[in-house]
Formats: sequence, C-alpha cells, structure tokens
Amino acid sequence: MKPMKRLSILWATVATMAIFVSCSKSNSNFNAVGGALPTKYISILDSTYSPVLLTVSIGSSITFVNSSSIAHTIVSDDTVTIKTPTLLPGTSFYYKKDTLGTFNYHCKEHPNARGTIVFRP
Repeated sequence: MKPMKRLSILWATVATMAIFVSCSKSNSNFNAVGGALPTKYISILDSTYSPVLLTVSIGSSITFVNSSSIAHTIVSDDTVTIKTPTLLPGTSFYYKKDTLGTFNYHCKEHPNARGTIVFRP
C-alpha cells in the first residue's frame, strides 16, 4: 500500500473515532427531557449565604463560591448530604443532587450562617 493511501486511511479512522466519541459522551449537565441544566451559585459572604434559600430542579448543579476573606466548610444539618472541603477565600465547590427534598446547611466554622436548598421535579 502506498504511504499516501495509508495516511488517508489513518486520518479517516481518526476522524471517525473522534465523531463517535464526541457523540457518545455523557454530559451530566443535561436533563432527561433534553436541554442544559444551568449551574446555580451560592455566594459565601463572611457569615451569610446569598441566596439564603435556593430552589432548583433535580439534577441541577450548584456551585458554592467563597467570596469572603476567611475559610468556610459547608455541612448539611444531617452531616451527610452536603459536606464540602474547607473552602479558602476565592475558591469554590461544585455540588449536584439527584433526589427530591429540602436540605438545610450551615458553616462548620460559623454555625449561625445557615441556608436551604430545595430540589424539586
């Protein structure tokens, strides 16, 4: 086989594989009906959250963003559902839940800083 033909076959194979992989990739930011589920943000501002109450659809992603100058660790009241690592100033934590329910959370370092996330259908 000529080198040019072999190279053409190689490129065609690579292109076919790339198309197959890109079409078969799973994207967890899409719901079962189709369409993107946007990321919602909860800002940590010193000893408060903004928003304090967040209602989202099941499967939506939530990003906790530490916008304060001190570290925070977010924990759900049941100590299981939400448990972030210590978030240093300027860092964030991505969270996603696929279950219905209302989850209250607080800051481990600042227990009076409280918030609620409601996951609905």
